[in-house]
Amino acid sequence: MKTKRLIVAVLASVLCGWGIWQTARVGLARTLAQYAARQRGDNSADFVLWLARVNTENGAGDRAVALLPGDAETHFARGNALQRLEDYPQAREEFERAVQLRPRDYYLWMLLGITRDDNRDQEGALRALRQSVALAPSYAQPRWQLGNLLLRMGQSDQAFVELRRAAESTPSLWPNVDDLAWGIYGHDAGAVVRVLQPASDTARMALALFFARHNQGAAALDQFRLAIVKSDESTESLLGELLRARAFREAYEVWARTHGVPLTDGGLIRDGGFEGVLTIGQTGFGWQITPDVVNVAMSIDEGAHQNGARSLRIDFRGNSNPTSPLVTQIILVKPLSHYHFGLAALSKDFVSAADPVITLNDASDPKNLVLAQSPPLRSEPNVWREFAIDFTTNAGTQAITITLARQACANDPCPAFGTVWLDSVVLTAR
Repeated sequence: MKTKRLIVAVLASVLCGWGIWQTARVGLARTLAQYAARQRGDNSADFVLWLARVNTENGAGDRAVALLPGDAETHFARGNALQRLEDYPQAREEFERAVQLRPRDYYLWMLLGITRDDNRDQEGALRALRQSVALAPSYAQPRWQLGNLLLRMGQSDQAFVELRRAAESTPSLWPNVDDLAWGIYGHDAGAVVRVLQPASDTARMALALFFARHNQGAAALDQFRLAIVKSDESTESLLGELLRARAFREAYEVWARTHGVPLTDGGLIRDGGFEGVLTIGQTGFGWQITPDVVNVAMSIDEGAHQNGARSLRIDFRGNSNPTSPLVTQIILVKPLSHYHFGLAALSKDFVSAADPVITLNDASDPKNLVLAQSPPLRSEPNVWREFAIDFTTNAGTQAITITLARQACANDPCPAFGTVWLDSVVLTAR
């Protein structure tokens, strides 16, 4: 009985020791492998030191593989280190061994594909990356690598099948995919849509924003129309980009659909009586109130009005930039057409060398050409004065900008004091 117990105890000790040794061996091998894989520095000074330690680190990787030749992790780590050393042939051997040991690991197959590509073995890379995609079909990274490889192999249409699926898994990739398609297909918006086939609102809005940034207003609007209309950050970005591209009709439709405004109202003054709520800093086709103008305060006044129940009040309280826009509105118009613009103004105790005026600019003209300007907006005390301006649009005019600002001033600084009210702003076609 004692002999049996002794034998059992010895066997248990041997097994325990063997287990400890195996655990230590695996731990040491992986530690050495990871050490070898992490040594490259991120700046030039670290890189010089790293070069001086190359042999040591390769030795660490070698020792790791020698300790545990059947462990995929150690081959993977050593392959990473060799890849960073740009020793692509040996890196490929390590990744191939890792794949043999762990054949259902999509990430190892992906790294093998990248390394084969670095070794100018595109066909071998293609097989490895396709296997990686097969093992992880819903992951973006393998498809992204496969798509880029197919692009370099000249298989553009098939490449964008993979790139599109990568972006469907990771929507943040859409801008990159859009940009690649734009370049590959020669800035042809129709070809880009054909190859990308955007099927989600996220994909459509990303492509719409891309088109707007590349002066493709009509193509951007087509994608917006296919998306479910929401007033969110992406829509605001699209509206801003269309306005910057001077695609005013497309921008108006985006703004109108998100604000529930009829598309037929594009040529009308929005809230000419200032009866609605004014939002400072908003983008679009209503009144735009410039925020944080020094020594100028703007508000809705229910105590003074020519028509309706309210008016816009502007209080001047000292030095300010006279030509800085205070209030603006963009209006769609027709080219080579005659228009009549009118408004009513009231002033009280206004004193300045630079009077407030209304300017009508051609918003479609890159130079912001002035089409017409009002006389100084001054009035007799407590008497609303009506102003009228007739003007004709140019051949390329699609929209005008109505701007309230002060005249240019020869003095610096150029203070202004007093109050001006605006009401009854109208625009009619003649």
